[in-house]
Amino acid sequence: MRREVDRIDAEIIRLIARRAEATSEIGLTKKKSKFKVRDTEREKQILDHATELAQSLGLDPSNITDLFKQMISESVRTQRAVKTNDLVGKSALVVGGSGRMGRWACRLLSNRGANVRVFDSRGETDGYEMVPNIADHAKKADIVVIASPLGAVLDDMKAVLDSGPDGLVFDICSVKSHIAGVLREANVRGIRISSIHPMFGPSAPSPKGRTVLVCDFGSDDASKETYDLFSSWGARTIMIELEEHDRLMAYVLGLSHLTSLLFAGSARRSGEKISGLKEVQGPTFERLATLSREVVGESKRVYHDIEFLNPNTRQMVAAMEEAFKDLRSASLDPNPKAFAKLMDADREYMEAE
Repeated sequence: MRREVDRIDAEIIRLIARRAEATSEIGLTKKKSKFKVRDTEREKQILDHATELAQSLGLDPSNITDLFKQMISESVRTQRAVKTNDLVGKSALVVGGSGRMGRWACRLLSNRGANVRVFDSRGETDGYEMVPNIADHAKKADIVVIASPLGAVLDDMKAVLDSGPDGLVFDICSVKSHIAGVLREANVRGIRISSIHPMFGPSAPSPKGRTVLVCDFGSDDASKETYDLFSSWGARTIMIELEEHDRLMAYVLGLSHLTSLLFAGSARRSGEKISGLKEVQGPTFERLATLSREVVGESKRVYHDIEFLNPNTRQMVAAMEEAFKDLRSASLDPNPKAFAKLMDADREYMEAE
């Protein structure tokens, strides 16, 4: 039981850290927009919700509200201390800025002082100046972020590069093979171009404590500039070879997505309602169901393109098929040795450093 308490305590601390990060980013937005730090109406909503939830769980509401008052006070202190001068005086163009990661990039840059403009033929991005074309603005921008959908990124990237940009250019694509040739050609032309992959979604308040991959394809200066930029914002920045990226992502992204969809699809074919399965669920089912629900709620086109545009997907799917074949055989074998052997092999792999 003490181990369980220790695990819960550690999770509470991690959640408090996540909350502090989110409120800090909100503080940057408030400062940028010249809003007051204190929002008494919002604070009341937080305390009322905490009281209601505490009562529903059989906890003493006064203890919980005291805790939340302390967290609110810390948030106010943090928000008053935040600085936004990293990119003051810099201009940025976010191509594809109306998408979810595009809007994330807009907020990230503008919260740090940049004057952000957006190009996106799909629609407007509230709070930012929309520009009618790429060429006139990519040329002069200090930073150009290409956040276009995977299926449209090539055309937008070429339009940026054809403008002869003076500033730093980087994409945030989660698959790189289909743009690799254009990246290398731009580097040969002397354009300051890099390629990164934030290993998180648009709900992340900031890059702080999160992994950002910087893909090296010979553009040493631009890659280092991008690496240093995200590192200064607290990211866990990792440099990898461009050719290595998609091979790894076939498993880090592709495999995890398909595994979640396989879980959801198998449960759907069971003939049981998900509510009935959840009523009797254990912790393993609960974790997998929660993850699967998140995945099925994501962009269908993005998740398809992550699989389809990665040339390593075929190899990854073949590995899934082989693994399932082995599990099927071992699961239906009355002798438990084969199943135990698979579990031992998987445990040895998963526990290896």
